[in-house]
Amino acid sequence: MKKVETITKHNWFLRFLQKLITTFRNTPRLVLADKNLPEQAIYIANHSGAAGPLTLSIYFPKYLVPWGAYPMTGHYITRWKYLYFVFYRQKIGYGKFRSFMLATLFGIISKTIYKGVRLIPTYPDARLRGSIKKSIEHLDAHNSILIFPEDSSEGYKDEIESFHAGFVFLAKTYYNEKKKHIPIIPLYYHRKAQEIRTGKAYTLDDFKEIKSRNEIAEKFRLILNELTA
Repeated sequence: MKKVETITKHNWFLRFLQKLITTFRNTPRLVLADKNLPEQAIYIANHSGAAGPLTLSIYFPKYLVPWGAYPMTGHYITRWKYLYFVFYRQKIGYGKFRSFMLATLFGIISKTIYKGVRLIPTYPDARLRGSIKKSIEHLDAHNSILIFPEDSSEGYKDEIESFHAGFVFLAKTYYNEKKKHIPIIPLYYHRKAQEIRTGKAYTLDDFKEIKSRNEIAEKFRLILNELTA
């Protein structure tokens, strides 16, 4: 198995995208609760429709290795079906023609983008343990993990209404294996204000009185929503 290496910069394609995007819009302003960001951390972020993941991957001052839906690591038809039926139609709410065009075009370049950000596919079954293992390998290499925990089955909201607890499972597994806590940092992309905001760093030890993963995830949902104001 190929060893995970410390990532210090984006690949050529993401650097090209950054230059292209900044041609048409301003760079988001960074509003950091702590300028001394840790070398290893789990960042939990809002998706902000289609804009959040790419914006955070390109403009955040730390290289973030994202979790993402496993169909987006498949072949073109698999990616197209997920983009058209699930992402653009169900989650974003676009019409058929717009969804078709975007799925067709983004389906072509998505493989290069996700390879560039080292996307870790996530699964709704036991294969998630493989995602956890790969995430810990990245953390050991001082690469931070980016997770979008919001339940987006009914679309993406500015104020998140529900969280999945996969990031809590990752943090607990990391502690069980390494005997140390990993920082968990809320990260919010405010599209209207064009700001990337972070909250203070937490660890599971801050919630040691709570045993349920879902209850801890709910605490973090409320914390992340505080960054919307």
